[in-house]
Amino acid sequence: MKKLINRILIIMAVASMAISSCVDSYEDANPPRAKDGPVFNLSGGGDVIETPADGNFLGAQSNLLLTLEVISAEGLIDSVGVVLSDTLGTAIVDQASLSAVRGQKTGSIRVIYTSPDAIPVEADITLDVTLYDGQQPLDWFGKEVKYRKTSADSYDVTLVACTSVGLAGTYTTLASGFTGDGGGGPASPYTDLPSQVTFTEIRPGQYKVDDMSFGLYPEGYGDTPPPGNVNLCGTDISDRGDTDQYGDPFTITGTLNADGTVHIAWGNTWGDRGTVVCTPAPI
Repeated sequence: MKKLINRILIIMAVASMAISSCVDSYEDANPPRAKDGPVFNLSGGGDVIETPADGNFLGAQSNLLLTLEVISAEGLIDSVGVVLSDTLGTAIVDQASLSAVRGQKTGSIRVIYTSPDAIPVEADITLDVTLYDGQQPLDWFGKEVKYRKTSADSYDVTLVACTSVGLAGTYTTLASGFTGDGGGGPASPYTDLPSQVTFTEIRPGQYKVDDMSFGLYPEGYGDTPPPGNVNLCGTDISDRGDTDQYGDPFTITGTLNADGTVHIAWGNTWGDRGTVVCTPAPI
């Protein structure tokens, strides 16, 4: 009987060790569940011009203000990272706004992107923004379990030379100048040539004009008016190097005046040229 009792005790001890071993293995393989990752909305502001159809535009020496509106950060807000797709401009996290909400579940954080001093060629930039939570690694039965989670979003913006508005519309024009001699010089003068042109906004800062000759081709030559594009920077108008149907490049400079009139000086490599007063046409 004593031997039987001893055997039973040994079996119970072995079983207890097995159960303990199973529990340890179960706990080792099943650490506590990590908290959900952060969730936020990203929106743009500052100097950026957002157009639903054509995208977002930013001029030179301008600021794009991105706001991360943190909806939920169960692991608590910790830090923000931002990466640019190009080396044009700089982006920084506003540390004051981050410090104000670090360790909280919700809040607003700002990222500021500054465009270059000059933008000779339009460029598309993507800002990749990442929000990190504050969940710390856990030592679970001698193993480090990493809990930190992230959430990411991006914002696309096109850098352009200008983002000014106000040139769009139809104008009656009165022009004086010269026809060209074919070699870039003047041939015959013309004065008080009447016509009509329309500037159509392609996007803020860029406009299509339906006649770069401001009446000379259709009225002076009986030819098809050459369309082209111009930039509007503040009140200054400049060409974009467009050519007519014969391959002649046009130069255009001008001013958008406070009274709504537009003064233009233009020329081409054939030698055609003119100075033009554009007056908004009656509606």
